[in-house]
Amino acid sequence: MSEDRSLFGEGRYPVTGPYAILARLGFLGTGLAIVAAVLLPSSFPPHFLRSHYLEHFAAFYVAALFGLAAMPRKSLTTVGSIYLIFAGVLESSRLLGGAPLRALIDNWAADLGGIAAALGPVLVERFRRRFGPFAPPPPPPPET
Repeated sequence: MSEDRSLFGEGRYPVTGPYAILARLGFLGTGLAIVAAVLLPSSFPPHFLRSHYLEHFAAFYVAALFGLAAMPRKSLTTVGSIYLIFAGVLESSRLLGGAPLRALIDNWAADLGGIAAALGPVLVERFRRRFGPFAPPPPPPPET
């Protein structure tokens, strides 16, 4: 019997499959893009949203989605912790450049919001799966 290599099939998806490789490349690319956006002068990276905080939210939302896809065998807690530490290190590194603490806390909160928005639906789906499939109640017994 051959291995099921389809994306939505019942079998295991191979670690070397094209989608797995794309997920890892996306994971690496988003991480590098976030680091570059933090280290480069604020006028250099393109601004694609009206709000600075929405940009932080969106960057970490997309990065966390790629992280979930790139690390399918890691627990949700592990992936979330990796991004929590990553955001904390990046924001605290800006303290060395003289950035005000309040702005960094606000940025970090936006980062955490993006991470939570990406991980939340997975957590809720796992919670829902614990209840099993919906079964309608059995009909009442016939009266005699």
